Amino acid sequence: MEFTSFTVLIKNEVERRVGGEYRISIHDVMKNNGVTLCGLTLRQDDSNISPTIYLNAYYDAYRNGQATLAGIVDEVLELYERNRVNRSVDMRQFLDYGVVRHRIVYKLINTEQNRELLKDVPHIAFHDLSIVFQFLLMEESFCNATILIHNAHLKIWNVSVTELYKNARQNTPLLNKYEIKSMSEVLCELSCCDGAAASEERAQIPLYVLSNQSRVHGAACMLYPELLKDFAEAMGQDIYIIPSSVHEVLLLPADDRQEAAYIKEMIQEVNDTQVNAEEVLSYSVYFYARKEGKVHML
Repeated sequence: MEFTSFTVLIKNEVERRVGGEYRISIHDVMKNNGVTLCGLTLRQDDSNISPTIYLNAYYDAYRNGQATLAGIVDEVLELYERNRVNRSVDMRQFLDYGVVRHRIVYKLINTEQNRELLKDVPHIAFHDLSIVFQFLLMEESFCNATILIHNAHLKIWNVSVTELYKNARQNTPLLNKYEIKSMSEVLCELSCCDGAAASEERAQIPLYVLSNQSRVHGAACMLYPELLKDFAEAMGQDIYIIPSSVHEVLLLPADDRQEAAYIKEMIQEVNDTQVNAEEVLSYSVYFYARKEGKVHML
C-alpha cells in the first residue's frame, strides 16, 4: 500500500471512530533539518489548538508487518487523548511583546541543514549551528508547547534579533532548567541497576549528559551563562562537548585535543545509525577551553 493511501485509510477510520464533532485533517509538517513528516490532527470546534500525530513511523511499522491498521488507529486515538487540550488559547497576548518577552526561549539547530528555514526566522550564528527562538506556552496542559518565532513576528513587535536574544538568554535557563547526569546514572535509569553497580560504572565512564529537565531541545543548555565554566572548573579540565542530538550533548573531560578525530568518527557513526534525521544537531565536536572561557569547534 502506498503511503498516501495509508494516510487516507487512517484518517477515514479515525473519523468513523470519533464521530462528527471533530475536524480531522492530514497535512505535511516541515521539521528540523528539512525533514517533512505527515501529521494528523483532531480538533474540536471549540478549540484552536491540537496535538499533531505523525504517521510516518506507523506506516513503516505497518509495511514491515509489525502493526495492523486497527492497532494503529487505536494508538493514534490513545495518543490524542493523552495530549488533547480541552480549551482554546487566547492568541491576542502573542501580539504584545511586553507579555511575550517573558516567555521567549532559544534552541540550537544545524545551520547547513536548515538553510531554507533560516531565511524566514531570526537567528544568531554559533559555529556551525544557529540559535533560533520560540515562544513557550507555560500552561501545564500544553506540555511545554512552543511557537517558532519568524521574521514577521519581529515586525509586529518592532524588536530586533539582539533584543530577542537578550530576553531568551535570560529566560531559557529559568524556564528550561538544566540537568547534568553522569553516563552511569543515565544507564542505571534505563536498566534499573543498583547503587553499587552505578558507583562501579561511574568510575569507568567519565562522561556526562547535559540537557534540560524536559529533555526537549536540551542541547541549548551548552549556551547557558557560566554553565560550562563551572563544570570545567569542577572537573579541573577542559571539556569536549559532543552533540548527541538536538535534545542533549555529552560532556567529556579532556586530557588533550588528540582525541578529537576519534570523537568525530563516533559522532558520524551515531548520527548516521542511531539518531532520527530531524534530531541530528551536528557532525562537529566542540571544545571548551578553561583559560579562554570559550567554546571552539574542532
